Amino acid sequence: MENVILVVGFLLLPSLLYVVGRIAGRDVWGLVLSRYEKRGASAYRAAEVPVWVPGKAPRSVRAAAITSFLLGQMVIPGALAALVGLVMCLEMLGRSPGVMDRMVLILTLSAPSGLYVAGALLMLGSLLLRRGPNAAARARWIGRWSVLHNVLLIAALLVACGPKRDLVPIVVYALISLAHAALLFVAARALDAHDLSQAGENLPSPGEAATTAAG
Repeated sequence: MENVILVVGFLLLPSLLYVVGRIAGRDVWGLVLSRYEKRGASAYRAAEVPVWVPGKAPRSVRAAAITSFLLGQMVIPGALAALVGLVMCLEMLGRSPGVMDRMVLILTLSAPSGLYVAGALLMLGSLLLRRGPNAAARARWIGRWSVLHNVLLIAALLVACGPKRDLVPIVVYALISLAHAALLFVAARALDAHDLSQAGENLPSPGEAATTAAG
């Protein structure tokens, strides 16, 4: 039962943010050709009429958004952990640090960068779903920052602490973050491709398309 509560709690905020973002971005993805319908009073006067419907966010963008919410919410426990780490670092003053002390010190020093990435991801998820004007550029920026942060974090931990079992959860989370950064780059390319396709198509105005779809 406790595991179920933890899973529900972990998914609750990202799910709410995702639903709100999808609703807010419902009308920002342009129009796509759904099908052709025959219209006309008789067989001789019938004509093939295109039916346009509202477009949807690419799958990679939706995946990047929900995972950004999932990882971004870690800013809350991350901030608490950073405060605990700071207290522990102050207690280390005046004594020679051991392996665990070095690990805590590195994690505490890297906390500001990690909290920045997490907070930025929370905002990026909504920006992606709403197709913000700078969504692709923002996704690339945060992706690059995440790669730099996590690569340096793994390297610093391995150099200072060696391949210890206690590092496994931290390294696994960093690898997940690196995979998510790669997804952000894919989503950014999908946004650019969507913008190009929208600019290159001779789409009807939203009013004309709504009339056609309703008819």
